[in-house]
Amino acid sequence: MNTLIFKTNIESKEDFDKIKNALSNKKQFAECTIDLDDVDKVLRILSDKLTVPDVEEEVVEMGFYCKEMEE
Repeated sequence: MNTLIFKTNIESKEDFDKIKNALSNKKQFAECTIDLDDVDKVLRILSDKLTVPDVEEEVVEMGFYCKEMEE
């Protein structure tokens, strides 16, 4: 299982839910969380199928900033 970690500008649970639904429609993931209290609005995804470009492209297409963070 790969852990993908991203810095985002997602501000609300509602926006996160939209992104989570869009990603789940694209490919499977085991877990998807966001830390809305963190200054970097860290998005974490556990998946064997999603790739960094998959996530970045989907989130950016929805109008948000999304860039992979180093662990």
